[in-house]
Amino acid sequence: MQNQTKKTKEKVYTVGEVGSLLESMDGTMKMMSENYSSLVKTQGEILEVQHVMQNQLERVEVRLGSVENRLENVENRLDSVETKIDRLQNDMVEVKFELRRKVDAEEFEKLEKRVVKLEQLSYSA
Repeated sequence: MQNQTKKTKEKVYTVGEVGSLLESMDGTMKMMSENYSSLVKTQGEILEVQHVMQNQLERVEVRLGSVENRLENVENRLDSVETKIDRLQNDMVEVKFELRRKVDAEEFEKLEKRVVKLEQLSYSA
C-alpha cells in the first residue's frame, strides 16, 4: 500500500464574497439582538406579573388569617352553646323527675274533695 497524502487547497475569497458573508452575519446578528431584546422585555413582563401575583398571594394569606381567627371565635361560641345546652338538658331531666313526683290535676281535685269532706265531718262532730 502506498502512503498517500491528501493535499488541501486553501480557497481564496474575493472582496465581494467576504462582503456578502459579512452582510449575512450582520443580518443574523441584528436578528439575534432583536430576539435578545424581546426576551429581556418578556423576562421583565414575567417578573412584573410575578410581583403582582406575590402581592395578591400576600393579601390572600392575610384574609386567610382573618378567616381562621373568625372560625376560632365561632368554635369558641359553639363550645359555649354546647355547654349551655348540656346544662339545659340536665335541668330538664331534673324538672322531669320532680314533675313525676307531683300529683296530676285530677288526683289533686279528688284529694281536695276528700279534704273538704273530712273538714266538714270534723267540724260537725
